[in-house]
Amino acid sequence: MSALLEKKAAFTISLILDAASELLEEIEIQELSFKKVSERADISQRTMFRYFKTRDEFLDALTAKLYAELALPEVPDNVDALGDYIATLYHKLDAQPRKVMVLLSADLLPRILKTTAKQRLAALESLLEQSFPRADATDIKKTAANLRYVMSASSWRYYRMHFEFTQQMATECAQLFVSQAINYLHSQSE
Repeated sequence: MSALLEKKAAFTISLILDAASELLEEIEIQELSFKKVSERADISQRTMFRYFKTRDEFLDALTAKLYAELALPEVPDNVDALGDYIATLYHKLDAQPRKVMVLLSADLLPRILKTTAKQRLAALESLLEQSFPRADATDIKKTAANLRYVMSASSWRYYRMHFEFTQQMATECAQLFVSQAINYLHSQSE
């Protein structure tokens, strides 16, 4: 494929995903269709199918775009930075609640769990192994899983939407949990 054709393809894909993203500000993910997206992008459905053969391919690309737009922080390389990490993470989630709720939908969440969620868990396990070399491997794994959960949009949503906590209180709850988990590993590795 020539450079010009590659640029055109990238532009068209971006146009399609931008149109879908705009639509999701107005409608639910379940209502999103190739027809609606193609109309918003001012292209034919046939063009959409040229770039996305299936709805799954399209949703994979859309999920990746929306997740990247959240610009969530990477897991820090020091356990002492986990409290600040939580504050930054929850602040970013609070800044884009509609996008977060779309990503937590049944259509998109499994796509995140297969990719970035597993990567974050692996990063946390590695961080804890390095920070607590004498801790039991099972304790590391359980602590990493619990930390991963509290460092998720699902936990943020639970604090913010279900408990109706302020951003500060939600952050402090998550930070308290992180502190307790780290203290547990300290006590187990002495």
